[in-house]
Amino acid sequence: MAIFNAFIFLGLSALHFYWLQGGKWGLDSVVPQHERSGDKVFVPSALSTLMVATGLLGFAFIELGNTSVFSGWIELKYFHWGNFVVAFIFFARAIGDFKYVGIFKRIRNTEFAQKDTRYFTPLCLYVATTSILIVVA
Repeated sequence: MAIFNAFIFLGLSALHFYWLQGGKWGLDSVVPQHERSGDKVFVPSALSTLMVATGLLGFAFIELGNTSVFSGWIELKYFHWGNFVVAFIFFARAIGDFKYVGIFKRIRNTEFAQKDTRYFTPLCLYVATTSILIVVA
């Protein structure tokens, strides 16, 4: 599970670095949209995209650390604590903001909302659940 999660994070990180470099694929429907106008709720800055890409890369490192691959340098307990942080972040994202994202979102008619329901929120729940299971297993 940890290796699979690491690959998920590496892929998501690569996608964010791609967007940072000016890539457009998939960019149209990954930011919440206003219900009536369809305009994006916010436009991510280059700095915020870089921070997300780097954070996802860090999450991949944490997941790989749970396989004991770095045990000669860093104690496993730190990766376990890191996984609890990852799980908390992704459970919080899955629950959402009660308006645009997550299980309890109210805006459901936009392209983003449909993808959030179909892909993004289930992925967040999967990552959060497996991150906990990796630590307790």
